Amino acid sequence: MSIVLYSHFHKSFPFNKESTWVKPVFTGGLQAYTSVPPDNHIPYFNVNNGNDTINNFKHYYTKASENDFLRAMGQQATEYWMLRHTPDEEYMGCTTYRRYLLLNDDSRKDVAKIVMPSSAENLALLSDDKAKEIALRLLQSADVITNHSIALPHSVEAQYLQSQPAEYWNLFKEAIHNLYPSYRQHLTWFTDNNIINYETCYIMRRENYLKYADELFRILEYIWKNCSEVYPTKQTTSEPLPWRYPGFLGERFFPFFVYANHLRKIQVPLVLLE
Repeated sequence: MSIVLYSHFHKSFPFNKESTWVKPVFTGGLQAYTSVPPDNHIPYFNVNNGNDTINNFKHYYTKASENDFLRAMGQQATEYWMLRHTPDEEYMGCTTYRRYLLLNDDSRKDVAKIVMPSSAENLALLSDDKAKEIALRLLQSADVITNHSIALPHSVEAQYLQSQPAEYWNLFKEAIHNLYPSYRQHLTWFTDNNIINYETCYIMRRENYLKYADELFRILEYIWKNCSEVYPTKQTTSEPLPWRYPGFLGERFFPFFVYANHLRKIQVPLVLLE
C-alpha cells in the first residue's frame, strides 16, 4: 500500500523535509517573478511545469495577469495536476502548507481544529512515518480521511450567500444539476443541511480522487463558460476578494461529493500551524 499527500505552498513556511509521504509543491508561472519556489531550502515540485497543467484554463482569465490567475486557482492548481498527472500511489490527498490532519494523537481526536506552533517537533508529529502508517490503517476501513465537520447556524447555502456573490453559487448548483443527473436528488444537502467540513484537507482512494477532481473541474469550467465575469475584482458583497470563488466553491463541493457518493469517511482534527 502506498500513499502521498501534496501540500500546496504559495509562500515560505517550515516543512518536514524528512517526510516520506507528504510532498511540498508550488505553482510556478512563466514570468520570472513567479517561477521560483518559495524557499530554496525545501525540495518543492512545480505543478505548473510542462503540459496539462492549470494553465489549460488560463484562456478563461483574459483580464487577469498570470500571477493573478495562479492566485485565483490556489490549491486547485495542485489538484488539477494530480488529476492530469496521476501519481502511482493507491491513496492520495491534498492540503495547503499550514494545514494537516492530526492522525496520531488520540487524546485530542474529537477536537475540530487545533492551532500549533510550526516547530520541527510538531511537523514531525504530523508527517512522519507513524502518521503515514496510521493513515494507511484507517483507509483499510474508509474511503476518505478528512477533518471534522462543524455545525453552522444556517444551511450551507445560506452561510455561503451571506458573504459571496450569488451568481457563482447559482451556476455551481446549475452545473451539478446539468452535468451530473444522479446528484440532483442530493442538492437539498446545500439548502437543508448545516453540517460541513471546510478547508479541503483530505486523503482518499485513488479512484475516488480521480472522480472527484474530474467532476470539480468540469463544474468550474461550466461556471467559467457561463458567468458574466470570470475574474471579478469589484467588491459587491462583504467578500473583499470575489475572485476567490473557485476555492470557496471547491471547499463546498468536496464534502458534497463525499455525501452524494456515500463514501465511508473517518474524520480527525485539523491542525493549523502558525
